Amino acid sequence: MATDEGDAYLIDAVQRGDQDAWNDIIARYEGRLVSFARRRLAERAEAEDIVQETFLGLVRSLPNYDRRRSLETYLFAILRNKLIDHFRKLRQGERQSLDQLDLNEAPSDWLDVETPSRYLADREGIEAQRGVLVDVLREWVAKCQREHRFQDLIVVEMLVVLGLRNKEVASDLGLGETAVAGIKFRVLEQWRRAAEAARIKHDWQEGDLAQDSTLARIWQEEGISCLKRSTLGRYLLGALEDDWQQYVEFHVSLLACERCSANLDDLRGEDERDDAGRASLRERVFASSIGFLSHRPE
Repeated sequence: MATDEGDAYLIDAVQRGDQDAWNDIIARYEGRLVSFARRRLAERAEAEDIVQETFLGLVRSLPNYDRRRSLETYLFAILRNKLIDHFRKLRQGERQSLDQLDLNEAPSDWLDVETPSRYLADREGIEAQRGVLVDVLREWVAKCQREHRFQDLIVVEMLVVLGLRNKEVASDLGLGETAVAGIKFRVLEQWRRAAEAARIKHDWQEGDLAQDSTLARIWQEEGISCLKRSTLGRYLLGALEDDWQQYVEFHVSLLACERCSANLDDLRGEDERDDAGRASLRERVFASSIGFLSHRPE
């Protein structure tokens, strides 16, 4: 999911120091980023502070931005890292303790996640090929969606993202265990052929996709199967075909995709959002980051 034309135009303009383009990027993405942060944080002000840090992280890192990644994926990756840092500080006692936070679930699954720099150092081989591997996986997902092979996609996501075993997936979907194993075998063969064609190597797990921590990490960090915002908008309107509608419900509800859920929250709230509050956040983000634009070449 490479950067779309609109985002590419804005990024080019920002790199030239265009303040209006930078304001447009903030306006385009602030809502969904705040919605994502609010799913982990009790206070809106706290979420807005971390989103502000996220935009600062973006403008600082734009010279190294890889356009093979969508801007949304890149922003959510920065935000996730900011949240991980935030929770680590809480755990270390530098802020209020975790038990004082009004969270639906403790973010313990985030606290032990390695930072990107540490992960890169530990997994240099796979990271060197990460971009190509992501392309292989994304193309497979897109092909499933084009051909309406949602059962294959759901089975793989339950194995990879939820970490379930064949037997558990079969039980949840009302399939035979042999059918699940057959889908997994067929998918692995498809991935191997695509990887070989792209001249990359990956040690796909023969026994169980749920054991492939590298694949699970990449799938979630890169939003391999995350849905386009336009698709989510049509879902809210009930304008998708039945199988598409059911897949989106699975992806958002059972798979609990926080990124797509944040987009949905943002879309649902567009008519009710406090415009003054949004303008205030946008002004703060802009004011805190404008100094970095002034250092861009004219």
